[in-house]
Amino acid sequence: MQTPSLNHNPLDSGLPIVRLLSLVLGLSLPMSGFAADAVTVNGERNFNLGPQTTFTLDGETISAAQAAQMGAGYSVQVAIDNANATATSGDAVNVDLRNLVRGPVTATDPLSVLNQALTVTAETVLVGIPGNDLANVAVDDLLEVSGYLDVNGAMAATRIELRSDPTSDWKLFGQVAGLAGSLFAIGAQHIDFSGASPVGCVPALADGQFVELETLPNAGYTATSVLAQVTQIECEDPNFDDPPAGTGVASLEGIISAIPDPMPDPASFSMLGVEVLTTEQTQYRAGTVEDLDEGVRVEVEGAFDEAAQRISATEIRFVQGQVRFEAPVDPADVVAGETITIMGNTVQFTPQTRDEDGIVAGLAAPTQVEVRGLIDRDGQMFSTRVRERGQPDLSDTEIRGPAADIAAPNLSILGISVDTGAAIFRDHEQNVISADEFFARLFPGTLVSAEDAIYDPVSGSLVAGEMELEEDTQAAAPRSAERGNSRGVSRGTLTWLGRDSIFAAGFGKLAPTRSSNGGSELARDE
Repeated sequence: MQTPSLNHNPLDSGLPIVRLLSLVLGLSLPMSGFAADAVTVNGERNFNLGPQTTFTLDGETISAAQAAQMGAGYSVQVAIDNANATATSGDAVNVDLRNLVRGPVTATDPLSVLNQALTVTAETVLVGIPGNDLANVAVDDLLEVSGYLDVNGAMAATRIELRSDPTSDWKLFGQVAGLAGSLFAIGAQHIDFSGASPVGCVPALADGQFVELETLPNAGYTATSVLAQVTQIECEDPNFDDPPAGTGVASLEGIISAIPDPMPDPASFSMLGVEVLTTEQTQYRAGTVEDLDEGVRVEVEGAFDEAAQRISATEIRFVQGQVRFEAPVDPADVVAGETITIMGNTVQFTPQTRDEDGIVAGLAAPTQVEVRGLIDRDGQMFSTRVRERGQPDLSDTEIRGPAADIAAPNLSILGISVDTGAAIFRDHEQNVISADEFFARLFPGTLVSAEDAIYDPVSGSLVAGEMELEEDTQAAAPRSAERGNSRGVSRGTLTWLGRDSIFAAGFGKLAPTRSSNGGSELARDE
């Protein structure tokens, strides 16, 4: 996978992924303000800071002043008192900033630290990287990475910082595998923890448990070395670490680790040990229930059962816009281990890509292929899953992504011209609607799919048999920010802390509405 060149300014990255094309079309995005005495998670969960608030970095106490200087992009857990029912307001009891790995770069393609592969998008906050370009990072550079683990141990990076202190302890968080005596592995990194006693492992350290370990810098370390000189090893929950007793509401950002097959109705899934149950009333944002899949990053909010480690979801939001293609792919369209080009769009393979059919390694013959993935704020696409769908068939194709160039009955999706003149139209709940209603609810950047389509690769166009809105663009009822009386916990990505304005890549906080003059504008959907 080629590491993207990123020129990232945290102050300009609070744009919802599903509105990418609004930038191209020149639409104005208002900046949200944040209170000086608050911590904000995922752009809209605002918790009051006060004398009661403590701050930790990887579990170690830091001062409020130190915390306020940390900056955007950290994976953060906030323990909350007086939480409301949606875990969007309350009083912050503890703010814990977390890193997944700190150590030397072991590879640059894909970028890896201590042999842990990273997925990097335009939303990843870069700190201290020369030229804000990861192409300037070299093997043996010392990086600190915050983000989220997938079930295979790969890391979706939300923040990457170049560290200059060669004496800093190294750190690694991940899942134990191949435990034998004092040896085990986390991903591709082999570890010898001789002399260190595991803490918090019930009943004892075992394969499948998640651990955080720290080591002294290993002189002469290379990508083939066994990591040694472990000074601390502790079993920890990969999601909620020690939530307050009595926690009743929660929000959790993470990567889906398991999906039942077949999927039950209503849907359920797992996020590294936390079970998520949905109901018919569960609301989906920036996607639909059909987008739930292993490797997809979501934020879930709802009632939390601490004993069962279960969230009964009232809302599920997709962190990044979901794209999908199904069309013929020639062998020349696959660069093994790097990219796949489908319908004229290049999609990068990542450590998170699921591939049961060996497509990432290349194709021997033209094949109908389905590609699912995500799109970042710069329009780069990253695959989460690729699947073989039989013989090439231009008359049974599909494309999904943000809408642009809307002029009923036509529009474009990811550069493909779509003729909807003969299509059946559906809303985000699968209800059949009229063409007029469909286009009245369609705005630049809205996720939309064209299915049962006939694709012409020469002209880059297709005739759709069915069109579907993949998100609800109607104004939602305002979400109450009133204080509640519950204990809660929120795990997500830091966008603001204290007095430093840190507006980083966030969720779909802005939804399109129709202005009085018939043009389009963006308004809050919360």
